[in-house]
Amino acid sequence: MADFLTERTQFTCAAAPAVVFTISMSGKVTHKGSKVLTTAAKLSGKGICQILSASGTPQPCQFNQTPWINFSMTSKAEGKALLKDDSFCNCPVGSVVKVREAMAFNFKEG
Repeated sequence: MADFLTERTQFTCAAAPAVVFTISMSGKVTHKGSKVLTTAAKLSGKGICQILSASGTPQPCQFNQTPWINFSMTSKAEGKALLKDDSFCNCPVGSVVKVREAMAFNFKEG
């Protein structure tokens, strides 16, 4: 059974591990005092992306989130699917943004 994610979860980018992501969401459902992450959750990144520009220099992260992948097909909050420990989204420059597992504070269904 997968863990569901809360706002305490930290995310990392495969191409730029130093980029810091912040979470915003519109939902108000909580579990033990932390907001639950659903497919409505949005990430924004700040830092330097290691994928080089055409001139060969690292560039500021211009993260533009794509829809979430691998969310719960059965559990919802406020009509939106819950995000799981294997949920991720793609970055337009070709990388993947996923859960930094050791830093997540999650819960299981039930």
